[in-house]
Amino acid sequence: MRKTLVRTGAAVAIAAGILGMSGGIASADEITAPVVVPSHPTGADYVNAWNESGALAGAGAAGLVSSAWAGAIPSIIQGAAGSLG
Repeated sequence: MRKTLVRTGAAVAIAAGILGMSGGIASADEITAPVVVPSHPTGADYVNAWNESGALAGAGAAGLVSSAWAGAIPSIIQGAAGSLG
C-alpha cells in the first residue's frame, strides 16, 4: 500500500511540475481575447491568429489544471491522513 502511494505521489508530482512549467512558459506573453483578424488579411495574419488562439486555449487548459490541482490537494491530504489513522 505504501509503495503504491509513493509511486502515485511521485507520478503526480512529476506531472504537476511539467504542467506548471509549461503553464508558466505559455503565459509569459500577454495575449487578449478575442483574436482579431484584419479585414484584408494576409497569410501572416492568419498564422498569427492561429498562434494566439492556441495560446489562449493553452492558457485556459493550464488554468483548469491548476484549479483542479489546488482543489485536489486537500482531498489527497485528507484521504492519506484517513488511511494512516
